[in-house]
Amino acid sequence: MAPNSLPILPSPHIGSWLDAHAGPLMSWCVLVAAAAIAGHLVFRLSGFPRMLGYTVVGLLAGWLGFGDLPWPLQGNTQVLLQTAVGTSLLMAASQISLSWLLRQPWLLLQSLAESVAALVLVTGVLQLLGMGWAVSLGVGVVAMAASPAVLLRVVADLRASGAVTDRSLLLATLSGVYALVLGLVITVAWSPAAAVGVGAEDALASLVLTAAGLGQLLLSLGLTVLWAVLTTVALWPVLRWQSSRSDSTALYMLAALVAVSLLATRWGGSAALGFLVAGLLLRNMSPKPLVWPSAFMAANTMLSLLMFVLVASMAGQVVPSVGLVSVIAAAALARLVGKMGGVLLLGLGTGLGWQRQWPVACAQSPSSGLALVLASALAMQWAVVNTGVAGALTAIALPMVVLCEVLGVLLASLALWRCGEAHRGIGLSALNAKEKRHDA
Repeated sequence: MAPNSLPILPSPHIGSWLDAHAGPLMSWCVLVAAAAIAGHLVFRLSGFPRMLGYTVVGLLAGWLGFGDLPWPLQGNTQVLLQTAVGTSLLMAASQISLSWLLRQPWLLLQSLAESVAALVLVTGVLQLLGMGWAVSLGVGVVAMAASPAVLLRVVADLRASGAVTDRSLLLATLSGVYALVLGLVITVAWSPAAAVGVGAEDALASLVLTAAGLGQLLLSLGLTVLWAVLTTVALWPVLRWQSSRSDSTALYMLAALVAVSLLATRWGGSAALGFLVAGLLLRNMSPKPLVWPSAFMAANTMLSLLMFVLVASMAGQVVPSVGLVSVIAAAALARLVGKMGGVLLLGLGTGLGWQRQWPVACAQSPSSGLALVLASALAMQWAVVNTGVAGALTAIALPMVVLCEVLGVLLASLALWRCGEAHRGIGLSALNAKEKRHDA
């Protein structure tokens, strides 16, 4: 089944008209303002996290033609996304104590199981639907990644804290490690078979391992380690100073992260994986948990808003059709089953009660900017060899990411609230019963 061979839904292209008459910057000003208002209304009226409003605005923006961003992401947009994702990964990884984690082998096994289960199930389902190995495995890798960025925003909006919250963030961060490493391997060392003939596009092409790709993989891994070391060296001195909580410190840290993202964009390697490793190094070089400057946290909030709008707007540009929707729904359902099944099956050995494994499993369902980074890298690398594979990957992966983001936010929010760790109530029932008021 070829997902791009079915009927299309026309777009009004209002964003293109605004771009032509007022410029792209005006379009983004309108988008950011609309997203901020929509997020605030969602939070005040329902108690659910603001990112639901951001996502709705992003989807409408993509359909209306706002932003006019190229796909795969390039230039400043790519740097912006990598910095936004990297900032969240850095903060999430900085909460992981490796010495403690190594004494908890069941946790490592549980995180590996849920990530591999999502990869295998999504790849298998798409293969059964006739998508071909290249597209199936590419979307499977994208599906592996949970979203520490989404969880950080859910935790902040609902004021959640406790064992379930910490365990959920830990598993989401570890799944990001697996997805980024496997994504780097698949992107660099493997490529779809080239289309035969001028203008030929074969979306069912298989993957081919190349000797040149293995050499490029070693170079990319080396560069990723270099970006992690540079980030650690840049941030470690200022985070050690007890008086380094000023706005100037936050600006310095953001400038360092953007600089590393620019270097990775120009020379190669994974900036997101480098930031994640840097977060681990920073936490485990410090005897106490790190305290981030408040201005840096505020900047992360703004970057997250842009990231959620960007993710949804990219998906909003995909042409919908009945056949494509069924493929996306099947892939999203397989991902949800794999993620939740992996957590629940190996939950007994982790020291957290059976009933508390359910909210942890629900918290692994969101997907967002990290998955977009993986999808963009795969599409960019594979489009050079076979545009049919890159197009089919994009048509399935982007809507799946947004669908999992929306469902994941709802599931994670309800799970954290019902397990008692969210200090703000959500939904009309909570408002009517005056349970943990969302605006308290």
